[in-house]
Amino acid sequence: MKWLKKTLIGAFWGILAAIIIWAITRYVAHDLFYTYEAKTYDWRITKKFEEQPTIDDIIIIDIDQRAIQKLGKFSQWPREYHTQVVDFLHRAGALAVGLDILYDKDIWHPEQDKEFVQTVRNAGNVFSAIYFAPADSDNWLPVMKSEPEGFEAERFYYTMPLESEKYFKKEDRFESEFVELLNASRGVGHVNFIGDVDGVVRSIHLFTNFNHHLYPTLSFKIFMDAIGVDSVIFDPQLQFMNLFRERELLLQIPTDEYGNLFINWAGPFKTFRYISFYDVLKAKERNLPPEIFQNKIVLLGTSLAGLYDLRNVPFERAFPGVEIHANILYTLINQNFITRMNEKSTFLLLILIGLILGVILIRTRPLFSIIFIVVLGFVYVITVTIIFFEQSYWIEIIAPLLTIVLSFSLIYVYRYITEEKDKRFIRSTFSHFVTKSVVDELLANPEKIKLGGEKKECTVLFSDVAGFTTISEQLEPEELVHLLNEYLTEMTNIVFKYEGMLDKYEGDAIMAVFGAPVERGNHAYQACATALEMQQRLVAMREVWRKQNRPELRMRVGINTGPMVVGNMGSESRFDYTVMGDAVNLGARLEPANKIYGTNIMIGDGTVKKAGDLIIARPLDLLRVKGKTEPVWVYELLGLSEKGVSDDMMRIIELFKKGLSHYLKRDWDSAINYFMQVLAIKEDDGPAQRYLERCNFFKENPPAEEWDGVYTQTTK
Repeated sequence: MKWLKKTLIGAFWGILAAIIIWAITRYVAHDLFYTYEAKTYDWRITKKFEEQPTIDDIIIIDIDQRAIQKLGKFSQWPREYHTQVVDFLHRAGALAVGLDILYDKDIWHPEQDKEFVQTVRNAGNVFSAIYFAPADSDNWLPVMKSEPEGFEAERFYYTMPLESEKYFKKEDRFESEFVELLNASRGVGHVNFIGDVDGVVRSIHLFTNFNHHLYPTLSFKIFMDAIGVDSVIFDPQLQFMNLFRERELLLQIPTDEYGNLFINWAGPFKTFRYISFYDVLKAKERNLPPEIFQNKIVLLGTSLAGLYDLRNVPFERAFPGVEIHANILYTLINQNFITRMNEKSTFLLLILIGLILGVILIRTRPLFSIIFIVVLGFVYVITVTIIFFEQSYWIEIIAPLLTIVLSFSLIYVYRYITEEKDKRFIRSTFSHFVTKSVVDELLANPEKIKLGGEKKECTVLFSDVAGFTTISEQLEPEELVHLLNEYLTEMTNIVFKYEGMLDKYEGDAIMAVFGAPVERGNHAYQACATALEMQQRLVAMREVWRKQNRPELRMRVGINTGPMVVGNMGSESRFDYTVMGDAVNLGARLEPANKIYGTNIMIGDGTVKKAGDLIIARPLDLLRVKGKTEPVWVYELLGLSEKGVSDDMMRIIELFKKGLSHYLKRDWDSAINYFMQVLAIKEDDGPAQRYLERCNFFKENPPAEEWDGVYTQTTK
């Protein structure tokens, strides 16, 4: 349940981060973040370029610097230059000729205009450019209500249902006035380029809307005519431009929601074949073979800055508009379309990233988390770049990376606030009761402790000073406090040495727990080792106290192992981290039970089983402690296996076990014999003395038939 709660909290912060990034990048600062995202698109475009031969399928006739040098200022060129070039291309067998030049009427040489118009009409494959502009009331250029007079608009525009038409950019003014040339052309197309918010041309609006008439871009019109398109339907929901011929679907072109086509750039400047206008005009003198134009699409335009047709594109600040049209045509012909992940899918991607990060980062360490998000960000960028290279699919980079960063930030702010609170609690709760290493482990791994309480197997140790009430009456309060502090300090240090937790002091009594709050080794063995060393240390302290004429303290210890509830016990305002349960109560009863047998350390059956061969102990009795109905086996702890005990003690253990066995069989004489042998080795052996007394008593006063050998403790 705690794991699920933590997972849900992490998921919440991750999803919240995704929603915040979505809101910021889409609504609060859309233009700013789109600009950054567009730069990543531009970077992918340039990295996609490959070395390749010049593309000859689309040829650009360039009004370049050489043409100006040879033919003079462009504005002073006679219209017959253009007439000769168009006628040459027609005779050379060009598939289509696109004139990316905005021609005005030559009022000084109308006869040349007529010849030019006639040549275009005779060629039958020429497509002319049109241009739209916004209204300008300051210069008395109002919104036009219709196309220029005399323009045969119905031949050139397309129509769509109103619900589709509204998505296309609406224009105010139709600025092309050389209507005779337009009417003579096979088709017309606009040459308006609209840059993104940063001024960079990355896409082209395939249609523009003037007077509810849809005019295609020049390159798109050339392409549609080449494949015989007679009708177009735009689907803004699926974001496809559907091209039909005689109601048969020819092609679906992926666009954005406004019908814009992302240009799949073939390469940098002059990726397509450029031929100077001058060389075409003087083809015979320049030995230019006309067959290079056969069945090719030819675009006439300029690369000169002074003619104002250079555009800012992803990889170059000044790129000829005519080559943009070439790239559009190349994209359409090869059907290698760039598709951008739609808004809904992008939102779901951000949610997915936030969700995954939230679930992971809520439980990982800071260093790993930092490494993870850096690697994740790097892998993400590489992956979406490869997808762009291979599939021409544009997946955003900036918003997902921001989601990664914000998810990390929100989760770690939350973790800092909540975990620091937990750490302060852990420090305040445990710093005085366990060693620094245990506190550090809890701080590093707080999941190892369930602060609300849990049931687990632990070992509890109770110690008490024998006859402390009498001793306290013999000393002044200051002396008593000094003696007690000295004793408790030494004993507590030993508890900490063996990874124990100091539960509490009650006057001269000590309660310690092993195996909580964290288990580090065999807790039963650690408790036994603690008790033995406490007794050894107390022997040394008595030597010092004897020389100082101070009271000599003696201690009894009770140890028990079993399941117990560990956690915070108390009220909402006052509580302690402690243990409780039957196993704890039994441990508390074993400490005073030492008085019955004259022993120093008594341990329960659970401790013997848990510690196993690591300790040396002898069975004492089947004891029913005060307040309990079920008897338990209790043992006297004598030593650690690794250190061993004397040969005499090993002999005592052997003899005592045999005597106890005969005692339980009511063979009093045999039992007395073995206990006497024990006392012969150690005359002050408390357990043997007690059993000798019992055997003599039962010999004179035999117990009832139902006697089971259990001894009942009547006092605490």
